Amino acid sequence: MTVRLILTVVAGVAIAGTFFAGYAAAGFNGKGLPSVSNQEPSPELLDEVSAEFDIFWEAWDRLQETYYEGPRDVVELVRGATRGLVASIGDPHTVYVDADLARLDRERLEGSFDGIGATVELDDNGHLRIVRPLPGSPAESVGIQAGDGVISVDGLATRGRDLADIIKQVRGPRGTEVVLTIQRAGEPEPLTFTVVRDEIVVPSVVSNVVDGYGYVRLTTFGSHTADDLRTVLQDFREAGVLGIILDLRNNPGGFLESAIDVSSEFVPRNTILVRENTRDEGERIFRSSRSPTIPDLPIAVLINGGSASASEIVAGVIRDYDRGVLVGETTFGKGSVQIPYSLSDKSVVRVTVAIWLTPNGQHLDGEGIAPNFDLAFNGGELGTLDDNYIRAAIGVLEGGPCCENYVDAA
Repeated sequence: MTVRLILTVVAGVAIAGTFFAGYAAAGFNGKGLPSVSNQEPSPELLDEVSAEFDIFWEAWDRLQETYYEGPRDVVELVRGATRGLVASIGDPHTVYVDADLARLDRERLEGSFDGIGATVELDDNGHLRIVRPLPGSPAESVGIQAGDGVISVDGLATRGRDLADIIKQVRGPRGTEVVLTIQRAGEPEPLTFTVVRDEIVVPSVVSNVVDGYGYVRLTTFGSHTADDLRTVLQDFREAGVLGIILDLRNNPGGFLESAIDVSSEFVPRNTILVRENTRDEGERIFRSSRSPTIPDLPIAVLINGGSASASEIVAGVIRDYDRGVLVGETTFGKGSVQIPYSLSDKSVVRVTVAIWLTPNGQHLDGEGIAPNFDLAFNGGELGTLDDNYIRAAIGVLEGGPCCENYVDAA
């Protein structure tokens, strides 16, 4: 059987299976072509689809026969076609995620993975930089420092590569080694570190008391975030803190259920938290699921352009019910809900299934939530008085001055 015939058969099965997940009651025409009604597609539609597949194979042949580096890997070409299929929807949040990246995303929400224990980023020039090694991590134990530039991983240069691709290479089974070549400021020659990977546990809730105020930072909205937050708030109550500083900066979101449970900690039970508009069910309303742990303390929420999705749900609830004030920068602006559909090879198609609105009916896509007090970050250590967002929040909670460039956006 030729490659083309194999792929044609596989494509027909894949298309049928994919659409069946979305249109379980729709029925099929027996030719691998799905329909959204119980009626057979018209002959004209069948001819049009057949013609488009002919064009696909023409393009396939030209690539494999003439591309100057030679024929491409068939599996990668098919995966690329799948990415193109999903991307053709035109929604930036409806995406195809390969199996490795899907695993990284699951690990982020579950809060543990095997790796070296360092947060990293790509700077404006495309260089990989260590933001900070996690306390007690393998990276910290060998002497890797915040600000180190990573030149290569196991001899493979990092410059010009996708961040997720580099992270996949750095992570690996615990007990195995990975070699990082580091350029450190003040060092004339690159440094080499051999790091033994281990299990890394990353809490989604980090807390401490700052100048009498309970500071709690949520790094994601995972499976255990709401329960961990409730424990922290109970500790704050026993400690007699003066108010709550909730830090949602650079929190990209997570599970909708987690956002609901976290929001429930700050408003009365049965309060409307999210309005969701779906394709088939119309408007769904989500209400607070529990009574707040500390119902009467003032709250300041720290936000910035990296606060997205579930973070914006929580910020919107606190703003709409005048439960607290927002300090920082306008949030990312992601007002949609995605469901990840696992495929047979453990890759994922993440599909937008609904849009959500704040309790007051604001749709945030592309707009975000503006702060009550507009403030740029000064680069200080997070969660300390060196962090100007913390100082500003304390000023607001004490009823004093807050920020330069005050903006009343309520």
